[in-house]
Amino acid sequence: MKKKSKTSIARLACQQIQQYARLSETDENGYGVCVSCGETKHYSECDGGHFQPKGRDYNAACIDERNVHMQCKRCNGFMAGNPAGYADWMTIEYGELILSDLFHLSKKPGEREKMQEAYEKYRALNKELAKTKMFEVRLY
Repeated sequence: MKKKSKTSIARLACQQIQQYARLSETDENGYGVCVSCGETKHYSECDGGHFQPKGRDYNAACIDERNVHMQCKRCNGFMAGNPAGYADWMTIEYGELILSDLFHLSKKPGEREKMQEAYEKYRALNKELAKTKMFEVRLY
């Protein structure tokens, strides 16, 4: 069997952590709050938005749980991540140093082994979380 490339594994790991962010930040009916604008939205109307972008080569920040949170599609897509709102929320949630921590992580390349571990970890967590929800969850 052919070994998957680092980029392929990183893409799968990011899918899993994005889904985890969406599932873990919703109630049992699928509603949660967008970290950037504060609006309550359904799971299906949200993304797992990265504060520090993943980058074409999938940096180390892309699988850091602190970097990925529930964002409505408007903030994540149409408002290019709504960085001002996201930064405010991050500072309140994690403290002043989080922004520089994630910035430094985003400059480090992602390691293949860590991407694989993240994929497996968040895939298992998503399966468990899906069992607790009262709405249909499509697992990746």
